Amino acid sequence: MNKLSQISARSMQLFLAIVREGNLSEVARNEGLAASSLSRVVQQLEQALETQLLYRNTRAVIATEAGHIYADTFRAMLQQLADAQTQVDERRDEPGGRIRINAPISFGLRHIGPRISELSERYPRLHIELNLNDDYIDPFADGTDLLLRIAALQDSELHGRLIGHQNCHLVATPAYVRRYGQPNTPEALQSHRLLAYRGKSGLQRWRFQRGEKSCHFLPQANIVSDNAELLLQAALNDAGILLFPDWQVGEMLNRNELVALMPDFTASYSPTAQSLWLLYPGGKYPSLNTRTVIDFLLASFGSPPYWRYLPQRRQE
Repeated sequence: MNKLSQISARSMQLFLAIVREGNLSEVARNEGLAASSLSRVVQQLEQALETQLLYRNTRAVIATEAGHIYADTFRAMLQQLADAQTQVDERRDEPGGRIRINAPISFGLRHIGPRISELSERYPRLHIELNLNDDYIDPFADGTDLLLRIAALQDSELHGRLIGHQNCHLVATPAYVRRYGQPNTPEALQSHRLLAYRGKSGLQRWRFQRGEKSCHFLPQANIVSDNAELLLQAALNDAGILLFPDWQVGEMLNRNELVALMPDFTASYSPTAQSLWLLYPGGKYPSLNTRTVIDFLLASFGSPPYWRYLPQRRQE
């Protein structure tokens, strides 16, 4: 391997494009190069690495086993270079330009929306685009710079920061409890008025665990909706019992507007523990804009987050 000096970042980028597209002519056309020039790039790579990287036929080009190995290596090297450039450039820059943020509707309205004005005032060169929806977002395809995701595990293709673990609470208003009583077991819920969320995957299942014993069921609800804020408003109007995460009901529990029911049970609507993440696509190091917004939001949320339910407050 005495010709490694011939391997430039540009030749690595072109090789990765060929592997991705599987068509040398198309890559040449996209890059504004002659097909013969692109062929020479591949030949020089193969000579420098002393191995065949591509199988060629009249229809397509396919990476050899060695080609796939080098493609992974080139991809990692280019990302490291980009990360280094980002870190160096941002030492002399300030946040500016567009940043596209995505979050679930209820969380975005409740915890991000109220902070957008302060964020914009603090960094006036930022152009903030906040998109709220409850669909799964592919940030690579959607062009999203930062997304809040509630998930069991962090996506392997994404990097990010943990906001905190999600805890769920079974709740009702004090007025509802005075009128209908307080259930002590999951079975007792059958005689109560229930409010349940139905998403695109169907009616949300309620899960309860105490010690080694657990149970889960579809609630026989008096009110069902695909809008979490509507259900929360119904609960606050004494309409029934609700199972929601702490970021939706924790503050109301701390203010005694809601009562936590069945505190001896761990309640949830997911079979696995879930956490809240601020995630970004791409390399290990976020852009200056993304890092700035992440730091701002995490400082605003606090640690633990300000919405965390603290039972001792109810005794004050």
